Amino acid sequence: MIRPALFALFGLLLHGGDARASLFCLMPETADGFVALRAAPRAQSRLILRMKAGDEVQIVEGGRGAWSKVRHWPGDARLAKGYDGFAEGHVARRFLRECG
Repeated sequence: MIRPALFALFGLLLHGGDARASLFCLMPETADGFVALRAAPRAQSRLILRMKAGDEVQIVEGGRGAWSKVRHWPGDARLAKGYDGFAEGHVARRFLRECG
């Protein structure tokens, strides 16, 4: 009985996933008016699109360090049209404050 529980706990520890992996976040207001969605977790990576304040993202992988992999929906598109039609990329974690 204890052995299966220990294996399950060990598996969770090895996974190292981010507890926020299913959270949805709203993009904040920024000084330049957008938050960059990048192809890879680097500021020099190709820009996929410019996310605006109020756009919604879902954290796919919390990652380690300064970046998270996310799915992006403009405005309230996910609520209006469902989960299809998203863009996927990386965003600097400092912009992922309004999650819940």
